[in-house]
Amino acid sequence: MRNRMQDLDFEQTVAFDSVKDFEFTRKAAQKFRQIVSLDSFEDEDADVIFHYLYKEMELVSFGDYLKRYVYERAELEEPFSQVPQEVYKDIVVDSFKETYTPKSMSPTSAKLSSLVNNWLTQASVKRETVFLLGFGLRMSTEDVSDFLTRVLREQDFDFHNPEEVIYWYCYQNHLGYYKAEEYREIYKNLTPVEKKTGEIVYGTGLCLDSEEKLLEYLAYLKGRCDDPKSEKSQAFQEFMILLERAKKIIAAMYQEDEEENGGKKIWKPENINASDLEKVICSGIPINKMGNLKKMSASILAKHFSQKRFSRQRINNILNHKFPVERFDLITLEFFVISQEMEDDDPYTRYRHFLDEIQGILARCGMGEIYIVNPYECFILMCLLTDCPLAVFSEIWEKSYEEGEEKN
Repeated sequence: MRNRMQDLDFEQTVAFDSVKDFEFTRKAAQKFRQIVSLDSFEDEDADVIFHYLYKEMELVSFGDYLKRYVYERAELEEPFSQVPQEVYKDIVVDSFKETYTPKSMSPTSAKLSSLVNNWLTQASVKRETVFLLGFGLRMSTEDVSDFLTRVLREQDFDFHNPEEVIYWYCYQNHLGYYKAEEYREIYKNLTPVEKKTGEIVYGTGLCLDSEEKLLEYLAYLKGRCDDPKSEKSQAFQEFMILLERAKKIIAAMYQEDEEENGGKKIWKPENINASDLEKVICSGIPINKMGNLKKMSASILAKHFSQKRFSRQRINNILNHKFPVERFDLITLEFFVISQEMEDDDPYTRYRHFLDEIQGILARCGMGEIYIVNPYECFILMCLLTDCPLAVFSEIWEKSYEEGEEKN
């Protein structure tokens, strides 16, 4: 496998010493290649991956990304790691004042300088903070999109959300926050318009290159019922497709066990429930006395994995439309499906197939492509390059709880 590492995606191979402090993606891609190319990776894969995640991987916060954005936009000359936070704070505060952008989209008594300091240090922020920064820092639509999908790891602009459509239009046309506020007020007074039969209102047919078209589209949004083509609905549909594939795999597993033990029960996909999915996919996570997965906080990799597990409660909440489908859910399900459907394939072939499929799924859901800097996504990719991806996946989860107990 080692001679094919140069073909892995993300970034072209470069010398480590030529990668700058603020080049998070290149640094992560280089480290990824280095780890999966180690001789010990094949024999001690779980130990090597766990050590990298816990001891070596750089956790890049929202504040780090914001600093990098300001650093590059302001064309600062001193080394990235040596720029004091005060410099970034002053640049952001000045920019907000120059663009007449408010310090918050909702009432607050906090000072702008305090809020900026928080943004520069926080691990993550709310979606509306990114939109506010978009106005305050004169971001392009591409910049805001990048923060939404790569930094927050959420979906891109939702073109079935009137506010996000307005924000997108304003960034695209270099309009300030108060113009967006004006459009929001206009939207409240628009007469709802129902979609005509066969009319294309989303996807490649959507063109908002004038204020007239913007207001027409907003009027349509005000009059529509839930649109099955919204990103959230698309994500739910993709989730259901993957869920059915996962259920078939688990039903086959159970059937094989049933026959080996001389049982006569016939297992079908419709017999598989959220508990079965949790039992198989989260087999490495210990159970408490109540039969639930132990708290995420007990895992030493809780921060790395954004406090998420594919638990039966999470699955049921998604199925009952209480939780939106997130990229974590799609990536986890796709990983499970590919790890089982292609368990006898060459690791590199399996890895490539996973990437091809998941990139398409994420693109259809407006969620942005796989991002190597995200610890969970890096973890999944490393597991796929081992001989037994699901076993390694489970072993690392198990180790994370064992190490967590020892630490406490």
